[in-house]
Amino acid sequence: MDFTRFLSTIRRHTQLTEQEEQKLCSFLSIKKVKRREFLVRAGEDARHEYFVNKGCLRTYYLDKKGVEHNTYFAIEGFWVSDIYSRTFNTPALCNIIALEDCELVHISNISLEAFLKEVPALEHFFRVSYQNSLATIHLKQIQLLSLSGCERYNYFRNKYPELDRRVPQKHIASYLGFTPEFFNTVRAKTIRSKMDSALSL
Repeated sequence: MDFTRFLSTIRRHTQLTEQEEQKLCSFLSIKKVKRREFLVRAGEDARHEYFVNKGCLRTYYLDKKGVEHNTYFAIEGFWVSDIYSRTFNTPALCNIIALEDCELVHISNISLEAFLKEVPALEHFFRVSYQNSLATIHLKQIQLLSLSGCERYNYFRNKYPELDRRVPQKHIASYLGFTPEFFNTVRAKTIRSKMDSALSL
């Protein structure tokens, strides 16, 4: 089983001994999910953490009218799970579905928590990861209140160029809080602005 990308990500932020890495890998497994297949469905127990080796997934919830609202995208090197379910041992609030054929490194919450207690260095890694995720969510909330549509879309494109290329536009629109019609308008303005800038050079 290939845990190379997973271990490389860990090593960028913390240092484990060879024995600790080997023990961590003994808790891991590989899970493959086909395009359009659910990794997690709302209402299920979601007591696992997943690291994306290959592919792209989206996380979304359904409102009372049955409208999908995208909250997160994950590609290679990203983590994905229903953090609320994992933290509070409740059914998942969101659905996680594959946008492409995916290969995921999988670890159960029980195994992860046991290993974190045993190896403080890895606990530090996950604490920093969760802090970064929380900061990103906080920034998105501020942007929804303070930035114009074009500014939000430009930030997304610059911050996540790979997502902009691989995620269908309708899902990006939902993530940014746009209707499909408004997203088309914003995207057209962005493209036109870039063309104008290129012509003026």
